[in-house]
Amino acid sequence: MRRLFAVFVAMLLTTPVFAEEAKPAAMPPVDADPTGLIVFALLFVGMIGGFAWYIFVKERAKAKAAK
Repeated sequence: MRRLFAVFVAMLLTTPVFAEEAKPAAMPPVDADPTGLIVFALLFVGMIGGFAWYIFVKERAKAKAAK
């Protein structure tokens, strides 16, 4: 069992050597359309604003009911 563990550790210690030999793949050029990002940003900000408005209305109703 010790020998198996020693072989396993030795194999793991050699993996960085093999990783350095591989050349990284070139990244493809990014030609992304910003429409998706704009739609996401508008929805995100709109939902935050809607949530803040909902909390404001509920707090105002709660304060009115407490009077």
